[in-house]
Amino acid sequence: MQKLSNAKAGKYTVKWIFTEPELVRLLKEIRIEVGEEITVISNSRLGSILLRSKAGLFSVSAEAVAGVTV
Repeated sequence: MQKLSNAKAGKYTVKWIFTEPELVRLLKEIRIEVGEEITVISNSRLGSILLRSKAGLFSVSAEAVAGVTV
């Protein structure tokens, strides 16, 4: 298991989410939930991650997903 903010390109299953309730709601809107499969397309290591979930393609800040473990 690793933090999503540190993940390299590839497919992952979300193992758990431990963050603030507001971020959990936002993540659920873009279908990043425990048990869901996501694809990391790129991780710039400069603070942004391009990923695909069932809801589509998104760019998120590494800080926003620091509490997501895959």
